[in-house]
Amino acid sequence: MRGARAERLRRRARARMRTCDAAAVPPAGARVSRNVAIMIVSFVANYVASFATFPYLTRVLGPAPFGVLAYGVALATYGTLLTEWGFGLSGPKAVVDRAGRAAALNELIWSVSAAKVCLCVVSFAGLAVLLACTPHDPATRSVILLSWFGVLGNALTLYWLFQGLERFGLIAAMVVINRGVTLPLTFWLVKGPQDVALAAAIQAAGPVVAALLSLAIAWRLGVLCAPQLSWRAIGRQLADGADSFVASASVSLFGAANTILLKASAGTYQAGLYAAADKLRTVGNLVPAQLCAVLYPRITALFAHDRAAAARLTAFGAAVTLALSAAGAAFFIVWSKPLAHLVLGGEFSGAAPVLALLCASTLFGNLAYFIGLQVLMPFGDGRARSRMILAAGLLNVALSVGLVPRHGAQGAASAFLIAQAALLVFYLVSIVGNAQRRAYVAASWRRG
Repeated sequence: MRGARAERLRRRARARMRTCDAAAVPPAGARVSRNVAIMIVSFVANYVASFATFPYLTRVLGPAPFGVLAYGVALATYGTLLTEWGFGLSGPKAVVDRAGRAAALNELIWSVSAAKVCLCVVSFAGLAVLLACTPHDPATRSVILLSWFGVLGNALTLYWLFQGLERFGLIAAMVVINRGVTLPLTFWLVKGPQDVALAAAIQAAGPVVAALLSLAIAWRLGVLCAPQLSWRAIGRQLADGADSFVASASVSLFGAANTILLKASAGTYQAGLYAAADKLRTVGNLVPAQLCAVLYPRITALFAHDRAAAARLTAFGAAVTLALSAAGAAFFIVWSKPLAHLVLGGEFSGAAPVLALLCASTLFGNLAYFIGLQVLMPFGDGRARSRMILAAGLLNVALSVGLVPRHGAQGAASAFLIAQAALLVFYLVSIVGNAQRRAYVAASWRRG
């Protein structure tokens, strides 16, 4: 009986693998306008959900407990950062390279997922060392540990796969479901400052649900089949994503690092002000971010076959990103005080000038991110991009160390603004100083 059952399982596995080999990988021919529209719908849903739970948490928890929650999320961000490793950029590019080869795509999915799980184990070991070597009160320790479940969820989520396949509708659906989990649970269960650990658990539940859903969708699509991986393949994926990891790690020196520095130097209240203002900035910045995510796989594919078309799309994307960023920054700067009072509550009145500074930084940061991703990366200059982000991130940390003790959250926001402007200058200088990049950008604007 056992032998017959094993044989049936083997036959099913072989049939599944044949289906996988025959599966047609969706071509990278989806219209950019449709993808942008889908992601904007996702943005609206995300925006509404954020403005439902975020002000509720600031009011129910208060500045100091909200600062504890932000601290736990900031530490989890570093765990997610290590786990992601840069696969958010190298993964979609690898998916584009394997278009039409289902078996190669299946191997890629398993190799990247295995690499992320290994990195997740390493990140948890680092967290254990941190908790053993630094003092934390029981409430903060609980928030940190519960927030870490989100790291595991992010390790198994396949957003990078669907981005490379240009299946942005699936990404939008998972974002909506993610919010659908956290939204009602937050209102139902979080009632006061004593529930800060529960709030952390609910926030972490969203990525776990998204991970399970993305794995099921990939299996149903036929792109995820029987396991195909090896240590050599895992090592190759880690090597391919190394430069992007350095860039992502450097980006964390702008946001999460400031929250941690504020808690250490100025206390949880100032950390709460900064985290709340930064959350508002992020919500208002989702449209430019989604546009960049949609264009990345398309520009990468065009760059290999039709560089003129890639240049035109790059010029279009840069112009729209700049226009959206300017409009968003103007709105949030002008309305920073009413927004801080209305959305965050009276206890967060000190967040208004912080919000104004952070939103002003989007004028530089959004354009810099777009240029680095859509110009430097296609030219294979990921390492140079990573080094420039690292330099700007270190500048932010150095400025924050000097400004935070005296100016608190406003000092951290000022450091963020200066560092973002410096990063844009670094990118522009690198383009002007390279003949190929200079010609590419010049041609894109002439043809645009």
